[in-house]
Amino acid sequence: MNINTFKMTAKDNYSFEPVGAVPPSAPVGEAIPSATPETYYNEDEGPPSDIAIMVGCGLLGCVIAGPFLAIVTGLGGKYIADRNQGPIGDSARALGRIAAAAGKKAKEEHLFSKLKDSVRSLFSKNDQGTTSK
Repeated sequence: MNINTFKMTAKDNYSFEPVGAVPPSAPVGEAIPSATPETYYNEDEGPPSDIAIMVGCGLLGCVIAGPFLAIVTGLGGKYIADRNQGPIGDSARALGRIAAAAGKKAKEEHLFSKLKDSVRSLFSKNDQGTTSK
């Protein structure tokens, strides 16, 4: 078996250029923000409910540090969403909108009924009279 190995030495002069590189003389475009910010949610629905804000913030806290922080971030997120109109309040309301959208989708897909049916099928008896695994 003949394996060719290439050994780099200090004398080798290599340059790396990205494929499709732009010449240095090309003009640089600048991003200009639009006058009106884009929104990705339906503003007709109004602000998210208090429960949706607490669930969204609580889930984030639970993922980060467990159940104690879930309670703290859920209650704190509700407080911040009511009192703060800045970016922190906006982020708490955004978490509430995400939780509300997830809840609405779960209701549309009958997710709770499917979960109950799958758990029930785990404990139901099959044709031989034994529990299914």
